[in-house]
Amino acid sequence: MAIVIGSNFGYTVFAAIGITLQCFVAAESVSSARKKYNVNYPDNGGGRYSDKLSDEDWVAFNNVKRTSDNYLEQVGMVLVALVLAGLYQPKLAASFGAVYMLGRFAYTRGYVAGGAEKRLYGAYIALFAFTGMVITAGYNAFTTTILA
Repeated sequence: MAIVIGSNFGYTVFAAIGITLQCFVAAESVSSARKKYNVNYPDNGGGRYSDKLSDEDWVAFNNVKRTSDNYLEQVGMVLVALVLAGLYQPKLAASFGAVYMLGRFAYTRGYVAGGAEKRLYGAYIALFAFTGMVITAGYNAFTTTILA
């Protein structure tokens, strides 16, 4: 079976753009935190500049940094899964992309406001969406190749 990219694939593209922009905003929040807490490059939260922070400010800076780092760790595989799922079911894939963005938003808000324990709600939402993308891509690839 050939994959035909129809006009509905644009929904997947919009979701991919949204995830990319959200990841960019997460990285920019680290720049803002660097200015706020006076943590200059190349310090990533464990160097000479951050050693001068109070414990409370050090945790606050690192919570912001960790949310950005976590997004960067995941965005590659999420975008691949989104696009692969979108080749088969673009609207479903885009829906999972939107849910993923909501999960990442909740993850970031929770982590920055309350630390690592408060990120779990958003993490589970994002994990659900990512799992949906992978299952959608895998199921459709299997049924259109192995079972075809």
